[in-house]
Amino acid sequence: MKLNRDAITTTEVLDWRGLHLLNFSQSSCSQKVRILLREKNVPYRSHEINLKKAAHTTPWYLGINARGVVPVLIHDGDVHVESNDLLHYIDTTFSGWGASWIPADPTARSLAQHLLDLEDQLHSHLRVVTMGFLLPRKIARKSDAELNAYAANGADDPYREKQIAWWRAFGREGITEQQALDAVAAFHDAFRELDGILETRPWLLGDNPSVTDIAWFITLYRADLAGYPLHVHEALFRAYERMGQRPAFRTEIRKGPALIHIIGPLYRAYRRLRGTSLLKYFERWRASLASAPESGRLSDDATENCPRGARAS
Repeated sequence: MKLNRDAITTTEVLDWRGLHLLNFSQSSCSQKVRILLREKNVPYRSHEINLKKAAHTTPWYLGINARGVVPVLIHDGDVHVESNDLLHYIDTTFSGWGASWIPADPTARSLAQHLLDLEDQLHSHLRVVTMGFLLPRKIARKSDAELNAYAANGADDPYREKQIAWWRAFGREGITEQQALDAVAAFHDAFRELDGILETRPWLLGDNPSVTDIAWFITLYRADLAGYPLHVHEALFRAYERMGQRPAFRTEIRKGPALIHIIGPLYRAYRRLRGTSLLKYFERWRASLASAPESGRLSDDATENCPRGARAS
């Protein structure tokens, strides 16, 4: 989505030439955009917006994107936002750089849009599993000073107001049991749909990887890292491993401070020992459906035992 130039108060970026990506190394939405840029070998300048240091709450950044989220793509002074829209913009604008990652066939394009919309609907649940199962709340929560700056330093924006309210509630209460159970249910339903598609093809849209595989790989990686049992969706799990073998995919998810990659597994192990892991919530959700089979929601993939060698948390 291209922003109106009149809405940009940090006007210096309107004079930037070339391709610039304002992003954060560990942001899931930033990762998928960087993967496509790397796959197509498109040259760009990266500007790190350190979310851990609240760089997205400054007047400078909120003057570019009033929502205060990353990534933002600036191309010859035009400002573009929304990560899935950026994937489309990059592939079509730089069509001469490598293979296209968006299918030409209308039916495949329609499926691609549906799957991207489905992925977009999971963002709030992805935040739940990230903040609830990958990081201790003391590290993940935002300070009052940061939230106050987030509220005061930009033009009024309803989306930003909702984000501030969510972070204040998280600071007080953490992730609730109901939020965790809702996230597990949402992931399972979406993953089951992807699993059905992948039973007959190696990639979500056919024989070649596409922007849908990029978008979903990041979600799958984060869910897997948090402890969701991806192995219960066998075809999807195989595709996820196939995605992870591509150098561009591996490179981008490994970026960021080494400490982040250490804390996640340690905290997940801690929750497993306490019996509060994401896997335990999955098992609780599965048991609740087993006691109400008329719901029709519990499928074979949710009742399988963990295959030998599969990850568990």
